[in-house]
Amino acid sequence: MTSSPDIASRVFTLSDQREFARVSGDFNPLHLDADFARRTQFGAPVVHGIHTVLWALDSLLRSEQFDLRSLRVLFHQPLFLDETVTVRKGAQTEAVMGLDVVAAGTVVTSIKLSSQPGKVAGPVAGDLPAIPERFEHPADVAFEEMPGRRGAVAAPANDDEIGRLFPALAKAVGAAGVRGLMATSQIVGMACPGLHSLFSGLDVTFDDMPGGQHALGYAVSKASARFRSVQIDVAGSGLTGRLDAFARRPPSAQADMNTVSMRVAGTPFSGQRALVIGGSRGLGEVTAKIIAAGGGHPVITFREAAQEAEQVAAAIRQAGGTCDVIRHDVLDRASEWLDNVGVVDSCYYFATAKIFQRKSALFEPDKLVVFLDYYADGFSRLCTALAQRSAGTTAIFYPSTTALDVPVAGTAEYAMAKAAGETLANHLNAFQPGLKVISRRLPRIATDQTATVGVAAAQDALDVLLPIVHEVQQAARPAAQASRERS
Repeated sequence: MTSSPDIASRVFTLSDQREFARVSGDFNPLHLDADFARRTQFGAPVVHGIHTVLWALDSLLRSEQFDLRSLRVLFHQPLFLDETVTVRKGAQTEAVMGLDVVAAGTVVTSIKLSSQPGKVAGPVAGDLPAIPERFEHPADVAFEEMPGRRGAVAAPANDDEIGRLFPALAKAVGAAGVRGLMATSQIVGMACPGLHSLFSGLDVTFDDMPGGQHALGYAVSKASARFRSVQIDVAGSGLTGRLDAFARRPPSAQADMNTVSMRVAGTPFSGQRALVIGGSRGLGEVTAKIIAAGGGHPVITFREAAQEAEQVAAAIRQAGGTCDVIRHDVLDRASEWLDNVGVVDSCYYFATAKIFQRKSALFEPDKLVVFLDYYADGFSRLCTALAQRSAGTTAIFYPSTTALDVPVAGTAEYAMAKAAGETLANHLNAFQPGLKVISRRLPRIATDQTATVGVAAAQDALDVLLPIVHEVQQAARPAAQASRERS
């Protein structure tokens, strides 16, 4: 059966996020704090999944009636702020109706409404706490502590607010049922898994259980360490059933200066000045620390995270090293910013777009254009500007990827752009005097970009980058050395 026309469309804004956080009690910074979200695998704030569900259900029920008794939801992909999102009606039988929430041609959330009670009712659903906890901040719970975790929460929204925000849905399942759905967001985002959570789905039945109507009790019934998955039984506030979530891994913490210094023997980079593009975190952060630990002077750039860049510089200075920080966007065509950097002997290019993106096809040309802006156009402009300012040989490191050797699902455009960058590096070496470009295909390295909720092998950044920094610094030929060689 083909789907009927779209039911409704909208864009979720930061103001919407804040309002829903207030009424649901889910203040997880993944939804509200751009700096926090940037350090997750999503890279930007994510709309509350339950908010999209409530909006989709209310949009449907404004236009037609349905005897809603139970609900199944799967959150497939994140929805980001300021994206246009559409709710579409799918297949329907006498007792079941499907809804899809779609963004950029991709189903981000699947919803199944049923006029029959759901099949999932947790074995401890009738014996859950009814006194709600209050969270000022999301709980930061170690995964090992999650089995058996239990408690109760209550969404702050009152009946009038619920009727104003979701009138049709409140009429269908009652204010208590809507409040219960809001509370599921608080359970996952604030209580368990908490700070580093990912809501993956729910299966609930709406009812009128006596007692605790403003509290939703929860208890972890299953936790799988392999996939960091958590199943949570819930009961109260007009519903009963189960939530499914994942405990995301915390942002990758790179090696501190003490660890780096113990791996760098002597001062092999003394007197050398290195430009590190994208040095506020990840590979750029580790590279800057290696250079500083070896007696060199890194100049790190950032585009958005000024505070993170300053923290890296502060750690270097506290350890006795030197470091400068400057803002730069590689998509900016101007090169005058380099006048403030001064002459450098080497450069490391870690500028990148978000690698793993939502896709609706194997190959999407518009995504290739974005990657090429970073890995070809931006890199070319930087190399040209450096060559014009160097009297010696500036060594430049261009990181490529082993995804060119073993394809990784969903990264076709990324790999194609990196291949173009490798070709450009070869041409720069052949035809651009004053530059020596060193390109290496890096394995998967533990960074924010490569974080996953399951098992995924990743190498340590310090292990991978230490020999590369030595190679790059040896290839650099400062202007003074070049002058001596000419004379």
